[in-house]
Amino acid sequence: MNGKQEKARRRRQIARGLISSPPLVREGDEPFFMNKLSILIPSRDEPDIQKMAEETEIICRELYPESQIIICNDRQGRGKGWALREALVYATGDIICFIDGDLDIHPRMIKRLIHHLREFDIVVGKKDMRGLWSRYVITLLSRLYIYLVFGIKVDTQTGIKIFRCNALPVWLCDSFAFDIEILYKAKKAGASMFEVTVEAKSLTRMKWLSIWKTLIESFKIRSGYA
Repeated sequence: MNGKQEKARRRRQIARGLISSPPLVREGDEPFFMNKLSILIPSRDEPDIQKMAEETEIICRELYPESQIIICNDRQGRGKGWALREALVYATGDIICFIDGDLDIHPRMIKRLIHHLREFDIVVGKKDMRGLWSRYVITLLSRLYIYLVFGIKVDTQTGIKIFRCNALPVWLCDSFAFDIEILYKAKKAGASMFEVTVEAKSLTRMKWLSIWKTLIESFKIRSGYA
């Protein structure tokens, strides 16, 4: 088994929770910009998924010619956390990017985030919510709650995040709250995080049912049941 196959095998084991994540990338490791990028895109029969894949491929050619794009279509509605975990099984990159498949956030935003990996283990996007007052208030309250309960200072719910591979922990949550679980576990492991404002095509109103489900799941995560 060559080095690439061994790395892929280990990544599959980590994704399935068979082994724990390796230590975080620290000073003295190989520069991140020389490594391979894996872009994971969750979808639930998104109408623009083909265009999303094409646009992402263009970005990949510019940044990392040897990169891979992995799309998981969640036809049964198991959840974004489930779809990304399934996609992660096939990832071989040293940099892992999560980005939603609806083109709400254009893949060119990857370029805006990725260079910050020179200084941080995890870089997340943050939407500018000032154009929709109700969502702006809900977002502020949500971030306050997440900070008080989990100690996470960066945005958790915007659909683009980039990780150094070794800073991405195993997660069990399948729902919208999977982001919280990942960042909470990464924070406890000592990962450094940074947020960057990204452009979004639309700012839709948040569904109260989704907010309620995320709240319930977050209680489970904090209690150690997720």
